[in-house]
Amino acid sequence: MKRISVFLGLAVLTFLATVAIPGLVRAADALAEFSVLCTPSHQLADDPIVYPGEPGAAHMHQFIGNPSTNAFSTFDSMRAAQAKVKCELHNDTGGYWVPTLHKPDGTLVPVKHAFFYYRGPKGVAQIPFSAGPPPQGLKMIAGGNTLNPPKPDMAQRSLSWSCVDSGPFYTQPPDCTSVNKLFRAHIHFPSCWNGWQLDSSDHRSHMAYLTNGTCPSTHPVRIPKISFHVVYSLKNGKGTYMSSDHEVPGAPAGTTLHADFWNTWDQAVLQKAVTKCINADKSCKRLKDNDTRLQ
Repeated sequence: MKRISVFLGLAVLTFLATVAIPGLVRAADALAEFSVLCTPSHQLADDPIVYPGEPGAAHMHQFIGNPSTNAFSTFDSMRAAQAKVKCELHNDTGGYWVPTLHKPDGTLVPVKHAFFYYRGPKGVAQIPFSAGPPPQGLKMIAGGNTLNPPKPDMAQRSLSWSCVDSGPFYTQPPDCTSVNKLFRAHIHFPSCWNGWQLDSSDHRSHMAYLTNGTCPSTHPVRIPKISFHVVYSLKNGKGTYMSSDHEVPGAPAGTTLHADFWNTWDQAVLQKAVTKCINADKSCKRLKDNDTRLQ
């Protein structure tokens, strides 16, 4: 595959706070970030990353933001849906999806909304989208086992459930009625790219997590760290399960939490968000259409 050149700025991310987690202390993210709020769009048993062109081949997914996402989606079809995207920033036509969540009787637990965060350090590269014709977006999957999260020393253990964003964090959907909160899921993606593959056979190995704040030599290109924070319209998550749980025999309910990301943004606006927020070492939470922070 044609190798892509990406130019990186050099920066150091200073972690500003710590949050206690049972058994460990983790560093919190600095303020070089931006986020977008999106609402759920539809459910389908499709996965355009794992099963492109095969409708109904996947477990049921909850798609968030872009209502056009399906097994036949292309970069161009995702971008063409900009006017209908259910995000506060319509230029974010990215693909975001998670397995559907269900009550013990099988009824769907609806997603209320989700925040998608992109975090520094400043000087990171633009998220790439094209490796030559036809143009396609960077694709990746993160998570799959909350009992063994990919980076338990990262924010929110890199994969977890909670009642509030600051924790405590759980391996299964919690009961949040005592604190009068809706429970939520947290999925953190790796931020080191191998620099030439926009996808891989397992949809994971072209990406890697930081080790001691540094990308491994096999994945030297630093990109913004993307994290999903999905809030469900339910306070008591006890007994709820994911549509993917049945694929892992004996998996406790909710432990197969994972998410898919496909970069089909308006690339000029995405680069502007990286430049104006991350590279400027600013916090740009909840970007919206015509946001002055992107001017």
